[in-house]
Amino acid sequence: MDYCNIQDCLKRVKAKGLCSMHHQRMRRHGDPNIVLPRRTKLERPCTWVNCDRKATSKGLCPKHYYIHRVSVLRD
Repeated sequence: MDYCNIQDCLKRVKAKGLCSMHHQRMRRHGDPNIVLPRRTKLERPCTWVNCDRKATSKGLCPKHYYIHRVSVLRD
């Protein structure tokens, strides 16, 4: 059983002497040791007038998205 060539990595080799995680990093970034921070969603306020809730879909909070969706379906 071969193990990943990266120091302190005890996972099994997938390709080119690297485990799955390090192989993906090598393919995506050119460096198997790179660790990028995870992306976080920007919290934006609801675009409805005088609403300060967090927008979740199409710039609207769940309450106003529901109102918008129901009004579109009625038309």
